[in-house]
Amino acid sequence: MLNRERIIERLQWLILLLLFAYDGFTYLPAESNIGLIKSAYYVLIFIAFLFIITMQMRAGKVEFRRIGTISYLIQIFIWLYFLRVYYDFMIAGVKQEIVTNPFAAVFLYANAAIVPFYGSAFFRWEGMDLRKLNTAILLIFLAMGMVSLSYILTGKALEYIGPDGRFMGNESMDTIAFGHLGTTITVLALSLFYQRGIRLWHKLVSAFAIVVGLFVSIAAGSRGALVALIVCFIAYLYMNGHKVKILIGLPVLAGLFILLLPILNDILISFDNQALDRLYNSIYDPNSMEAGVTSGRDILYEKAVNNILDNPIFGSSLFIEGKYVHNSVLEAFLGTGIFGGALFIAIIVHVLISALRMAEKDKRYLFASLLFIQYLMYSLFSRTLSMLPLFWLSMYIVVYLKATENESVCDHTVL
Repeated sequence: MLNRERIIERLQWLILLLLFAYDGFTYLPAESNIGLIKSAYYVLIFIAFLFIITMQMRAGKVEFRRIGTISYLIQIFIWLYFLRVYYDFMIAGVKQEIVTNPFAAVFLYANAAIVPFYGSAFFRWEGMDLRKLNTAILLIFLAMGMVSLSYILTGKALEYIGPDGRFMGNESMDTIAFGHLGTTITVLALSLFYQRGIRLWHKLVSAFAIVVGLFVSIAAGSRGALVALIVCFIAYLYMNGHKVKILIGLPVLAGLFILLLPILNDILISFDNQALDRLYNSIYDPNSMEAGVTSGRDILYEKAVNNILDNPIFGSSLFIEGKYVHNSVLEAFLGTGIFGGALFIAIIVHVLISALRMAEKDKRYLFASLLFIQYLMYSLFSRTLSMLPLFWLSMYIVVYLKATENESVCDHTVL
């Protein structure tokens, strides 16, 4: 019979795996009621959080993990951002193409950013097997990647091929998300592959996953995802103590990549796939800005900066003419003003430093650090913070693991 501690441990695992499996919704048939399914999914997670708290109360002790100043900074920002999301969707009635139901937009943000922060504060992070968590998350994303690859290999992907011959993960997962799926698979596999004491099957699965992840990244042809992969690889070398190799090898690798890019691009084009064509144009075409290679981001950035200057105190809106700005820092200033924007930068800098330092000391933390770096890069080039749940989740995992790793920062308060 399971005791109370065992039940809490399994509920923690269930919650984390459900949160990481979020992109699995895109594989459901288009005719499915995705909104209703997501609502039930988040309600289930919320109930699991409540059950953990209830179990602790029955034991006569509820532990809410305090993580120092960063806890207050995060709370101020996520609630400031919540007010902006609520105002834009529920009061101002901002029209955009991502979520047509305003209540659903507020609900999704609250359950992506707010609920996981407070719920995770009750987790027993110190007893969690991080190597097993790394493996479980990798298998979730690898399964998604394999399903998408089966679509490509069987020709089904041609039904929803993306722009410029680039592949989508499925009919609901665009090329950007598909590219980041490949990046996530790769960084999780790298994190696991070089862990000490892992079994042979871990290494074999990791090696296979690296190949799958790289193939997915190239097939998607998302420049942002490829940049995130490169940044994560540099961070990976740094956290493994290869600083000299970075200084010497990075310029060499960058030069080789630029020289070989035309050859790789020609090979893919010969197979009617233009996955690297936009990246090629970005580097070799001097008129790429005028040729639309930026996908209109330069125009959005310019309008965002003008809006920020016009509304520096409270901000104006999360959206520019119904479109998100494709940059989390600009979005923070745009939606919450100069105070919220500065707060967001302070949070990012703090968590990034924590991610690098903790993984440098203990390689068990490597997967969490790399995931945060990847989704930070994701937020800087694509998507909106209101609908990027894994950005928030990876951030919270880093700050809570850092607090657990450093007992001088960690403070347990009995409520």
